[in-house]
Amino acid sequence: MTCFFFSLFFKDIDGQPCIICPWHKYTITLETGEGLYQGINPLEPSPTPRWQSKGVKQRIHKVTVKNRNVYVSPPDLSVSFDSDYFAEKYKNGGDLAMKK
Repeated sequence: MTCFFFSLFFKDIDGQPCIICPWHKYTITLETGEGLYQGINPLEPSPTPRWQSKGVKQRIHKVTVKNRNVYVSPPDLSVSFDSDYFAEKYKNGGDLAMKK
């Protein structure tokens, strides 16, 4: 199994802890897995960018810390998310796969 790590950026957006992909600049909330983007309402007199949701895009995992131990609960695999497509493509040697 090949593992690789890259630096994720963490940021608080409107009171929600988020991660930001350094490659794609995707912003995902840690609690719900929602994808966020900054959008404007062109009908406003002075359009101001505001954070808006694209919906849940990423599978989340419940994490518990107890006595300095970290426990990660398995996710509900009966529900699929947009990110699952890319995870399968990567796993099955698609364009996104790394050489082993």
